[in-house]
Order: sequence, then structure tokens, then C-alpha cells
Amino acid sequence: MSFMDKRKLAVPVAALASLALVGSALAAKSTPGRPTVKTGGVTHVVGTSGTLNGSVTTRTLPTSYYFKYGPPPGYASQTTPVNIPGSAAPTKVSATVTNLLPGDHYVLVASNSAGVAEGKPVTFTVKKKSSFVLPKSFEATVVGGRFVLSGTLTGADNNDRQIVLEETPYPYRLPYADVGSIITTSASGSFSFSVPDLRTSTKFRVATVGSAPIYSDIVPALVEVDVTLKVRTAGRKGLVRLYGTVAPAEVGAHVLIQLERPPKQPKAPTSSKPEKTEKATEKERTPSFATKFTTIVKHATRSISRFSLVLTVPQSGEYRAFVELAPGPLISGHSQTVALHAGPSTKKKRKKNG
Repeated sequence: MSFMDKRKLAVPVAALASLALVGSALAAKSTPGRPTVKTGGVTHVVGTSGTLNGSVTTRTLPTSYYFKYGPPPGYASQTTPVNIPGSAAPTKVSATVTNLLPGDHYVLVASNSAGVAEGKPVTFTVKKKSSFVLPKSFEATVVGGRFVLSGTLTGADNNDRQIVLEETPYPYRLPYADVGSIITTSASGSFSFSVPDLRTSTKFRVATVGSAPIYSDIVPALVEVDVTLKVRTAGRKGLVRLYGTVAPAEVGAHVLIQLERPPKQPKAPTSSKPEKTEKATEKERTPSFATKFTTIVKHATRSISRFSLVLTVPQSGEYRAFVELAPGPLISGHSQTVALHAGPSTKKKRKKNG
């Protein structure tokens, strides 16, 4: 017989062996004997009460079952025994219990005239209550910009859950009110809200819809003024005019012209905690700014105000305009940086003339 012939014969032989095992298992269930037991899960949990579930194969004999539960190994409590008729097929069974505490074990026990059988013990655990997970920090939103709040609802029944965004604007004295429409969480509990045209600093929170709502932590969405900065030559060599706008109008606000300082080189980790090291490294990599000149916002229209100053650039680099505001519905803001080149120094001029 060739090798290929042997392989052709091997497949039917294996299939026949599998069918024989299935047949013997069915025959065993149809033959009177000690019951087969499987402990299942817990449903309808409310406080310390719930329904214990399982299945019993009676092996055709009338059988009695009960659950025992409590701290292992003694199991302080058990349910009232229940009789079920004999059958070859598995029978689903259940019992409602009270005083079931997290960490308790429970097990299904069944007996008939052929003997007693126990299922595997199961530990009772309580699913974590639903809660919102949101980002820990948010960048300020430029006035009139879009604020996006994304997060996840965790815990039991977190999927396809109706939720709503609520707000209270500065000075945060009004009760929270719904923003926009109700949305539904995804299959994994994730969600995202979008608030267009945000004009004032606002506190947000997310809430589930229905009785006994769950609330997220408060999320402060700070709104900063919109600042622009432009540069042009001032007519004399070495002088430039810096000018820009502030929206909304903020007449009298201080404008700081700041030079960007390059970030420091990251130092070697000094902490064994990765999160602490990561925060320190991120801080070192963030550029800082040194104030070189100041002016104030003078001219205004209904929607914007303007500032302007003429200066000699002391040092080449990237500059920005930072507008300082007192605490209020808007916070201080800054422009994008512009590249400026240093003008000729007075000392160099004197040496050239001498």
C-alpha cells in the first residue's frame, strides 16, 4: 500500500473514532448513573442578592439539586433542594440567593439514587460600577473655536448607553444644562462630543440618561483670546514695526513681545517612576519665552482691537505676542511666532565710524 493510500484511509478512521466517542458519551448520558453537574454564572445581581445558575444532567434518574455558597471552604449557606425529573439531556437550573458577598464561592450540588456530584466552585465578583474616563488635561480653545470632549464609559452595560453633555458657562453659577443632542456610546463604551463656536470659558460634564444618572468629573474648557502678530520694516535700517489684533476687543490689555527660548536637553532619569520621568522630560522639552518689550492694546472696533510698536530687534529668533488678561470669561492668549533678525548694534556703528 502506498503512502497516499494510507493517508486516505487515515481520515475515515479518525472520523469514525470521533463518532464513536460522541456515541459513547450520548450512551453514558442515557445510562442511569450519578448526575453530571456544571456550575454557571450569576445573573440579576442587586446589592447582595442574585440568581445562581448551572446545569444538571440527571442520567435519566430523578435528581435533587441545590447551591451552597459563602466563604470557602465551609459555605455558610445553601438553597432549598429542588427535585427535577430524570432526563438524558442537560437541565438548566437556578436559585435566587441573598447575602451573597464579593469573594464568596458558590457551587452546584446534585444527587440521585446513583450518587452525589458537585460542580466546580465559582468565585462571586461584582462588576465595577460604570464610570467615565476622560482626559486629564485639555489645551485652551481659541475663542470661536471647536471644543471636543472624547472619553469612555466603563463598567457594566457601558455599550449602547445614552449619554448627554451638560454645561455651565463662566462664572459657573447657573445649574448645568444639556448641550446639543443625546448620543449613544459605542460597543466599547467610547464617545465623543463636539461643541462648535465656543465663546466663553465653560465647565462641562457628561451624564447618563435615565433614572439614577452617572456623572463624570467636571471638565473646565478654558477659552483664550485670539491674537495675531505681523511684522514689517519701519523705514529706518534696524527698526521693525510689530502689529497685530486681539479678538474680541480688549482695549487696555497688556501685550508682551516674547522671545522663544529653545528647550533644554533632557536630563538622565532621576526617578524610578516612569510617569514622573515622562512628565519631567516633557516639561524640559517645552520651550519657554522671555519678555523683551511691552505695549498695550489701544484701538478697537466692535469685534477686534489693535496694537502696534516700533523697535530694534535685540536678538534673532522666534517672537510671539502674549496678551495678558485678568481672570474672567476669557483667559490670556498668544499669537503664532514670527522670525525676527537682530538689527545692527550701536557698538558696531561706533567702531565703523571711528
